Amino acid sequence: MPISKTDLLQLYIVEKKSMHDVAKILNFSIHKVEYWLKKYDIGRRNRSNANYAKYNPDGDPFQIKENLSLDEEKLFSLAIGLYWGEGGKTNYQSARLTNSDPAMIMIYYQFLTTICQIKPVKIHFHLQTFKDNNITLAKKYWSEKLNIAQDLVNTSKPIPSQGKGTYKHISSYGVMTVGVYNTHFRTWMMEQLTKLGYNSRIR
Repeated sequence: MPISKTDLLQLYIVEKKSMHDVAKILNFSIHKVEYWLKKYDIGRRNRSNANYAKYNPDGDPFQIKENLSLDEEKLFSLAIGLYWGEGGKTNYQSARLTNSDPAMIMIYYQFLTTICQIKPVKIHFHLQTFKDNNITLAKKYWSEKLNIAQDLVNTSKPIPSQGKGTYKHISSYGVMTVGVYNTHFRTWMMEQLTKLGYNSRIR
């Protein structure tokens, strides 16, 4: 019994179901799904694209705003500049910014929600504390500074203190990382840096 081309197009192309999901829905083996995809000349997604579609069934979780106001253009420039200087650029899965200054983290956070129109639930916060930090006070501090719920601030095991002097003042509430785990968004961010002349090969 053949698989309907209409069903395959709807499930695999329009709804972006995986081959495994299509097979399960239509009650066919995955090999038969693969056969009919080839028979109908329906191009297969590579594993990376298939996984992306699986975890982003509604498409990209961001939509870059157009026709920015002067204040939004300033925010855009500040955020891209911060990402160039302080952002994590070696991880192909995410676009993250780490800093101990709440003002810098807030600029990037506002950029993500306002310019990139990313829903807050897609934005991750991770607080790295040190052994001489009070974790409860640190989470409260960052939640108030960023105007987010404390339960959104994830923490990991405190690490040893980083020395003396100004460190005590600078990192008294730990170091915050805010970011989006999405390969397409990370690619877009790197494209913005490239437009400004960034070249990862000379770093």
